[in-house]
Amino acid sequence: MYLLSLVLLILLCIGWSVINMNADLINYLDPASLIMLLVTLPVLLSAGLLRDFNNAFRLSIKRNAVCTKTELLRAAEAVTLAIKALWAAGIVNTLLGLISTFTTEKFIWAFVGISMISLLYAAFFSILLLPMRSRLLVRLYELPDETAASPKDTDATR
Repeated sequence: MYLLSLVLLILLCIGWSVINMNADLINYLDPASLIMLLVTLPVLLSAGLLRDFNNAFRLSIKRNAVCTKTELLRAAEAVTLAIKALWAAGIVNTLLGLISTFTTEKFIWAFVGISMISLLYAAFFSILLLPMRSRLLVRLYELPDETAASPKDTDATR
């Protein structure tokens, strides 16, 4: 339910800015920026946390899902890494767009605006992931100590 409310809030903010600035919604769509943000998936895969990122959705939505302390820690770390990778990809994409804009003969402000869209996307996805990370950390703090001492959590069994 929180995911739906966040999406609705962001859509309302975009709609409000479109109405106030007499802009078109198409100005906020940039497929190249969305593709650049997909660099988050290889980062998670190379860190070995892609499966834990998928588990983070399950663990944050289902309040009574049985899990261990290690699963919660890994899921929270995966979400944290995803947020950092989103921001890094957004910044790199923005800088690449700005560099290509500054090297052209004509400095056009529209190109600067287009290069900033990737930061907007990074902020949007980060806002969606922040409540998930908080829910995982709250569940981690509420977890009884007996679950943390279970034999499944040792590194020798992995």
